[in-house]
Amino acid sequence: MTYSSRFDWCVCAGIVLTVTAVVLGASYWVCGPVLLVLLLCAYPKSYHTADGALVIHEPLAERRIPYRVIAAAVREGGRVRLRFGLDSQLWIAPCDAGAFLGDVAAHAPHLVRRGDELVLRDRHVEYSFTKPRRAYGVGTGV
Repeated sequence: MTYSSRFDWCVCAGIVLTVTAVVLGASYWVCGPVLLVLLLCAYPKSYHTADGALVIHEPLAERRIPYRVIAAAVREGGRVRLRFGLDSQLWIAPCDAGAFLGDVAAHAPHLVRRGDELVLRDRHVEYSFTKPRRAYGVGTGV
């Protein structure tokens, strides 16, 4: 399934400020590269959950992250933080973060859902509120 990226008002405000600075007489050599970077950031991204990998379509590149290397996916605000590989992380902003996490969970059986995050199955602990068993005669009155 394909998810589009969320609209970022901060990048649009930066573009407007940069264009305003150029109109008011700022240096083209300073504002030009800044404007180029902001326009690349403002270009909409898309996220595609394919069979073997999560595909992120960016303006100049395409990233493929295999599901087997994803260690966690945490929803924080309107963004999702993906941790993958040995020590890598990536912030993405799909329009519907909840549906995106559900789709990633369906493709990655080694991840389990815990609230608004996906964590590795072996690091997930189920807590029970049943009365614990007394061990070694402690608490049994012996």
